[in-house]
Amino acid sequence: MRPLTMLYGRNNSGKSALARALRIVGASVTEDAASALVVPPEILREGSFTDLAWQGDAGNYSFDLALRWDDGELREARYTLDGGPGRAAYVKELFLKGEGGKLLWAGIAPADHPMRPQAGHQGGELRFVGLIPQESDVPAVRALAERMRALRGRVRWLDGVRARPEREIKRTGSLPRDAPDGSDAVRILIERPELVSEVRRFYAELDPPRDLEVMEVLDVAHRILLTPKSRASFRIDLVDAGEGMAQVLPVLVRATVAAREGLGSLLAVEEPESHLHPDAQTILARFLCAIAAGQTPPTLMLETHSRVFLLGVQLAIAEGRLPPDRVGLAWIDQDATGRSHITPVELSPSGHPQAGWPSVALGEDLRLAGELARLSMRRKS
Repeated sequence: MRPLTMLYGRNNSGKSALARALRIVGASVTEDAASALVVPPEILREGSFTDLAWQGDAGNYSFDLALRWDDGELREARYTLDGGPGRAAYVKELFLKGEGGKLLWAGIAPADHPMRPQAGHQGGELRFVGLIPQESDVPAVRALAERMRALRGRVRWLDGVRARPEREIKRTGSLPRDAPDGSDAVRILIERPELVSEVRRFYAELDPPRDLEVMEVLDVAHRILLTPKSRASFRIDLVDAGEGMAQVLPVLVRATVAAREGLGSLLAVEEPESHLHPDAQTILARFLCAIAAGQTPPTLMLETHSRVFLLGVQLAIAEGRLPPDRVGLAWIDQDATGRSHITPVELSPSGHPQAGWPSVALGEDLRLAGELARLSMRRKS
């Protein structure tokens, strides 16, 4: 994962699963995590732990969650999580590895019992709160606990279907909760007015340019307006300014917050370009590329289908506004057995995808244009 990580692939290939996995990890490292794997209701959608399991092995609900880092003594943590109907998820096995894949520590636990070290490894019983091991004298286990605790409050996720802003928003005096549907975006701007000028840059670059304004109403509420710069007398509520203008606001706000937090902050967004015209998608790409090019950038993971967005990122690289090593690109596809596969793709200094980018990727519009051209040629002949 890099400062700007883009996931591409067909529908139902596994892109959203990756983005939502980050949200699950974020929920599973809180101080009051109720089980080893906490799946927020907006992701679980009235399902259960068993609905997350690989369907290819009937009755086997366990699966692995592995995290890797590129620095420090601890380089990989692989959890085997288990659960079942009526039973909370727990950490069944844990493997910790160092540089070069060297095994540092391993543990195993039966259901409803603490974890014990596997043969040849030191340490006593190990308990977990969520994914975080508790009170261990094993250096590798302590290193894992520190890395996981560092994620608390730093992992956020925005759903592809985002809420419309309210017409009037009452001020509460406290920061709103982390809403995955983006319904907290305007409240964040009210409580943190220093962010408005940064978010406003996106709307100012539109054609025609617009001005975003948070206006106080009688000291009790606020309205968020999107006014044409050429007609400042117009008072147009954002909710009336078109779906795309409202849908992109949570993306802009959350990305700006992540940029302020810097390294260690992680934001996953599904379909950031939702309802946006291609020219606005270009401006969004420029906005997010500027964040990724910063001195201490956060990590932005974007699940998208937009060819225009990708071209905007490629252009930023080619123009020297964004180093190619700040960009992660992945093609995700599913085979006939239902397994998803991730192919990482590097971008050259000229912005072009290197090995691994399939020729069929984002090519449907070109294929249809070719068919149309052939039919036109036949008629002329």
